[in-house]
Amino acid sequence: MTATIYAFKKGTARTYRKDEGIIFTINGQTHGDLSLNFFKRVGLSYLDDAILVIVDCSKIEGRTREDLFMNSRDRLSRCELRTEIEQSLEDLLKHHQGLKDLKERRRREQIASLFADDKPLEDLLKSLLEHSPTLSNLFLKGMRLSNPFKTIRVEAGEELFKGKRYPTYFKFKGKDYGVELRRDCHVNMRCRIAFETDAVNDYFSRDVDPGEVALYIVSGETRSPVQNYNMNLQNGIASLRLVLPANCQVGDNICFLAEVTDRTRNEPFKNTFVIHVKDFAEIPGGKKRGTRQPPGKKEGKDKEIPSGIQLPKITQVFERDWEIHYPKFDKFTALRIKNAGPQVDDGFERNGGDVYDFFVNMDNFYLKSELKSKSRDTQISMVRFELGLVLLGLALLQQEMQITKSIPDEQKGGQEENGEEKNIEERVEAFGKAVAPVLLPMIEHLGALDLDED
Repeated sequence: MTATIYAFKKGTARTYRKDEGIIFTINGQTHGDLSLNFFKRVGLSYLDDAILVIVDCSKIEGRTREDLFMNSRDRLSRCELRTEIEQSLEDLLKHHQGLKDLKERRRREQIASLFADDKPLEDLLKSLLEHSPTLSNLFLKGMRLSNPFKTIRVEAGEELFKGKRYPTYFKFKGKDYGVELRRDCHVNMRCRIAFETDAVNDYFSRDVDPGEVALYIVSGETRSPVQNYNMNLQNGIASLRLVLPANCQVGDNICFLAEVTDRTRNEPFKNTFVIHVKDFAEIPGGKKRGTRQPPGKKEGKDKEIPSGIQLPKITQVFERDWEIHYPKFDKFTALRIKNAGPQVDDGFERNGGDVYDFFVNMDNFYLKSELKSKSRDTQISMVRFELGLVLLGLALLQQEMQITKSIPDEQKGGQEENGEEKNIEERVEAFGKAVAPVLLPMIEHLGALDLDED
């Protein structure tokens, strides 16, 4: 199957698609789709209104086609193959450098100008967490997010990539051509190998004279073709992602040969790498993929309590800016969060989960109604409303982390009755609308209760 990713200019995606995020086609006809929520699962919330993925399934065999698609040809069936395809698409989209760059650009356009303005509010939130033992244990203590965007120094060093139609080199990233690469990979994980080249981005995907890549397992004088892999090329970096053979054992050293060629070459570029197979790796969900994990013997709170989540980037939204958001804010919108993907520092992803940006509607109908009361301090009420919503949103995110860690992999990505995937961003927004009418009265009057009063 070939997956093609289309990126649209702002505000134009609705011309080409509705709520479909990934469309599966056979000979140009749609046979099923995945909703836009799929992009939120891989940290691409900022691009759910800007991209469309077309997966061409025309070359798959008839029996496999019957297993994957319902007889009505309008949706995918619930089968093991679909799960494997979704996992492969998640891996492809999450690590696609072009999408990372586009997401960063869109995110910068939306909130970068306000990045330095939230320091006082962040200090209040940090102080609140530090003075509450319950909250400080629930969330990471006093952690300020580093600037989520590239520094000026990094940006200044970037140059527009200009590739060649036919590459003059194709080698492991940071290595001389001909050097054998050795890597470790857990038996239950995908392996990623990075190459560098001067080929244009569409070298493998163009219709006329495309480049060809082939992957083999080499054993002595015998080499066997590998089927389950993909190669993505973006701005001089080619990312090879592959699944280890099903019959491999822990401790094996598997030799691979990657060959890249085109019509201009007499001999292909050849790169050899050896993968050392390591034991099963722990993954989110509390189990090892592909095997049942017995309960551990180690006691202690670290086994039960999630590591917490980062303090969010908070942006105030006013009525003048409702139109620029997707979907648009309205007077009843209170809180919206967006998954900005893993936290990145100097180009490297940190361990600690995804980062979420928080958007609070400061022209919410119920907030403005409460502010009309002359007995209220406007500034204090606005801060209470904003921090109250943020804390409630963080609590929902924390609950989502606990649920995700407690359920097996095969049960994740659950469906609601209407077939739509459950999504934490939608849950937070719906909860914000529900709690907005009572938030300020609750904060003020419950805090003023005295047991000595009648």
